[in-house]
Amino acid sequence: MGMNSEIESAVNWDAEGVNMGDSIRVAIQKMSSSKTSALTVISGGKVVGVLTDMDLMMCIDEKKDFDKTNASACMTPCEIVGTERSKTPCVQLDASQSVADALGVMTLGGVHNMLVTGTDERIGIVSIVDLLKLAIS
Repeated sequence: MGMNSEIESAVNWDAEGVNMGDSIRVAIQKMSSSKTSALTVISGGKVVGVLTDMDLMMCIDEKKDFDKTNASACMTPCEIVGTERSKTPCVQLDASQSVADALGVMTLGGVHNMLVTGTDERIGIVSIVDLLKLAIS
């Protein structure tokens, strides 16, 4: 393994997601039950954003109502960059990229979780902790 390893083995391909209209309470429950710090936000079957533990902490700090506030109010909106250019791209990489590349992108993007695209149009999430574990294994 190490810094030159492909990140694919560290990606959570079964990452939980929430719908834009789900409450932040639902998002917190999904994060807790899946033991993850980031969720994809889905609308119309497409990823439209990322919701992290830090996003939720900011919403809670702003005294947002857990049941009345939608996940979309706290998420980082974005689009998966594909063949067409996106106006609001997510911090993302392809699963074949190296741990070193991923850590560099995450550092530049100032994020602890990143979306990852696979060869079969899957979308997963990788955390900085997962990448560090892969780097030292």
